[in-house]
Amino acid sequence: MDCIEVKGKTVEEAIEEGLKQLQATREEVIIEVVQQERKKLFGVVSQPAVVRLTKKQQANQMIQQVEGKAWIQDGTLYYECLDVSPTIVIGEGVICLHNGQQVEGSITLQEGDDVRIYPKEESIAQSVWRIDVDVRKLEATLTFAPGVRRRYILEDKQPSSKLYIHAKMETELIYDVSYEQVMTKLQELGIVYGVNEEAIREALHSEKKVTVVIAKGIEPTEGKDGWVEVKVGEGKRTPKVREDGTVDYREMEMIATVGEGDLIAIVHPPLPGKPGLTITNDVIPVREVHPVMIKLGKGVTMDGNRILATTGGRPQIAKKGKTVVVSILPKLVHQGDVDLSVGNIHFKGDVEITGNVQDEMVVEALGSIMILQNVNRAKIRAQQSIFIQQNVISGTVTSGENKMIVTQLIGLLQQIRHSLERMIVVIQQLMVMSKIREQDIYPVAKRLLESKFQTMMEAMKQYKTMCEQKREQIGEQWFDIGSQLDSCLLADRPNHFHCLEGMANLLRELNTFIGQYDREENDVIELSYALNSVIHGSGDVVVTGKGCYNCNIYAGGTLTVHGVLRGGEAYAQKGMKIKEVGSSLGIKTVLAVPKGETIYIEHAWEGTVVQFGKKTYTFYEEKKHVEMKWDDERQEIVFG
Repeated sequence: MDCIEVKGKTVEEAIEEGLKQLQATREEVIIEVVQQERKKLFGVVSQPAVVRLTKKQQANQMIQQVEGKAWIQDGTLYYECLDVSPTIVIGEGVICLHNGQQVEGSITLQEGDDVRIYPKEESIAQSVWRIDVDVRKLEATLTFAPGVRRRYILEDKQPSSKLYIHAKMETELIYDVSYEQVMTKLQELGIVYGVNEEAIREALHSEKKVTVVIAKGIEPTEGKDGWVEVKVGEGKRTPKVREDGTVDYREMEMIATVGEGDLIAIVHPPLPGKPGLTITNDVIPVREVHPVMIKLGKGVTMDGNRILATTGGRPQIAKKGKTVVVSILPKLVHQGDVDLSVGNIHFKGDVEITGNVQDEMVVEALGSIMILQNVNRAKIRAQQSIFIQQNVISGTVTSGENKMIVTQLIGLLQQIRHSLERMIVVIQQLMVMSKIREQDIYPVAKRLLESKFQTMMEAMKQYKTMCEQKREQIGEQWFDIGSQLDSCLLADRPNHFHCLEGMANLLRELNTFIGQYDREENDVIELSYALNSVIHGSGDVVVTGKGCYNCNIYAGGTLTVHGVLRGGEAYAQKGMKIKEVGSSLGIKTVLAVPKGETIYIEHAWEGTVVQFGKKTYTFYEEKKHVEMKWDDERQEIVFG
């Protein structure tokens, strides 16, 4: 034997053993270490050393062996087998037949083998295109992706003992959609207005997938109903300065007043809208605009389009639907406390009380109420704002009772509007993805209302129930909009609302209706501190001092507490911002807002409960700087 492998405890021991077996010296052999020895603890051998010894004469003979070669020329494989056979490796895009059998991977060729190679067949992907039209038929888009032809080419390869064979892939874009095809499709869809021929030609020669607008209609411009421009505003809440320079905090200059002949407001006529035009050449009508109806109350007159004061006092401008009522409210100033010696106060204007309102007394006003000291176990009711300079102890404070009804109804309509917007989007997506037709919208809408939009159905039922309960305090317009929503959402059979255009029109009507009341004057309840009290306001509620303890609070607008809110329940229609909620003792305090609003708490103690719609979250540990809102997609309360 001229080449052997030998094991030993060490490399040196293995070499000595090999030399003995070959009967040779170190100069006569080539030594290769195949494996080093490995030892465990205490010198015990766990892996022996392995060496390969080859006599130099044999090595020289091996070196003199000639390797065979393989190469590619003009797409054909050539090879020659010499002392060592060549190897070929089949790569991407190549088909290899070895003696009539298709093979893959690595092959060692032998003399006489029939080996043939071919590039894989070309693949062709046709161009893809479509035309989409938006729901309002104001815009058409063309989506185009060019086709692709892929083919493989065998390149020449130099001779090699191990030849790697792969085909080069070449791609070619295919433009097999003509301008005439697109124009024919537009005609089939009835699209004749605002067609951009240049955009079509550019898109059909794009090197990548594109979506471009190829037809555009004219967006309608909505008109504006007549409106009243108010020329007097609320005064600043600043204390009155006496002649000697000292400040009288009992006299607060906070309500704007006018004198005889002063300008109160200017009445503007309606501005008509401009109809639009669809890409199918259909006119998009705009809603009819209406002049604002002015109802003059006491103390005002009209000169042309100007509303003037005929007497001094505070102007009151109240919007009720399309009617604006303007009048001058007188002001009653009561010096001292309101107690049994004075009796309850009922006044058709503004009331200012410089002292306290004592136990079991009632103060009512059609305007605003300002109390410079405390309210103790008394009832304060105003149709407009209420300002209490100091504290409310076991009292009831209510502003804008009629407006609270409107605020609650508007809140329900806003929930319905939000859900209706989402449902229209879902139906549009289904029409594109599942090819649902217009006549199938009614059953689809029914299924959506029963599954994904149950909250909208609940809001509808609450709205109808509340309208019936408050029939004497609200106008017929609330029933009219409810009837339209009924026809769309609760109908037993399809009607004109059950198409995308019908739903879009209903959504516009709903937006217009809500918008009328969104712009109404926002009344405020402002106080420093409250304990064991009920505070209900149609607008914002602001607590400027220490805070509220064990109170029931309702705000038709926002709730802002600069101090502590501890115990009790608070609801705010338009969100809330509170410095501190609950206590270290874990006193339960409940905060609630509609799903579309936000709650911000600087410091929330354990035991605080937050509610969005009917979904609640309880704090089981103290947290700071928390912002929370409802996520419609995830259907859960999330932290900002």
